Amino acid sequence: MHDLIIIGGGPAGLSAAAYALGKELDAALIYERLGGKVGWSQSLAAVEAERQLPGNEVVRLLQLRTAGERGRMIQDRVDLVQPLEIGFRVVTRQHGTIDGAVVIVATGASPLQLKVPGAQRLVDHGLGYSIRTYAHLVHGKRVAVVGTTPRALRGVAELARVAARVFLIAPSAESVQTRTANALRRRPNVEFLVGYDVAAVLGDDRLTALRLEHNGRALELAVEHTFVDLGLVPNSTMVHDLVKRDSRDFIEIDRFNATSAPGIFAAGDVTNAPVEQVLVAVGDGARAAMSAYDYLLAWGLASTLGQERA
Repeated sequence: MHDLIIIGGGPAGLSAAAYALGKELDAALIYERLGGKVGWSQSLAAVEAERQLPGNEVVRLLQLRTAGERGRMIQDRVDLVQPLEIGFRVVTRQHGTIDGAVVIVATGASPLQLKVPGAQRLVDHGLGYSIRTYAHLVHGKRVAVVGTTPRALRGVAELARVAARVFLIAPSAESVQTRTANALRRRPNVEFLVGYDVAAVLGDDRLTALRLEHNGRALELAVEHTFVDLGLVPNSTMVHDLVKRDSRDFIEIDRFNATSAPGIFAAGDVTNAPVEQVLVAVGDGARAAMSAYDYLLAWGLASTLGQERA
């Protein structure tokens, strides 16, 4: 049985793994894509995004720190976490079951996709799903935001500081009756397109425009970048029966990153704590690992691996 199993290979999971290795714990990291969202850069066309994204270099360093730990890095999908008399059993697709005394869930959250012609093809080529990460890269550009979630409205406020023009595409007037929306209406470079729906994303090698529909009429909106924020779906299904979740299925944690199930901790975007930024997720993962280590020590569950190496 491992001391610790970390599920998820994004910034929070890698940070937790680095902390655990530093404490000489017998830790295993199970991941589908190493680096998480950072592992597939949502590059904005003609922008050297990688060089300018806060936190990406930190994630690469964490990848280097953990990559040499053969036998501890397991690329697989986790279907279920089951409680044992002591510890937990993690059920994977390809590697069978893996047991650990403590589990950290750092599986992130997936954005709801814009399902119109051209949208999937132009992701990474002018269309992205993370305003918070990429807003600073659109200086002087025409930008559209699709969605009216609180995250989307906050994103419009951030984009308005640097973009030449920001278009907020809102399906109804009711969806933009908030204090933030009212403040945005006063910004000279923000325009609300209320009652419009996106019918298609246009462009060959990169996004050049959106085709919108309003009361049966089509409109082509020329923009250089588009951010979609229709909401997030947490990747928490593997622990649905074990931990308390909020109304949107995000895992509820306390200030120590502990869940309602003793021995299960969570970090990053899968939790109900606001993260959504690489550097914040890195700190969140380290705190979860520290709390997991304290739990192991308190219950006498940590292996003697460190003593055997000494």
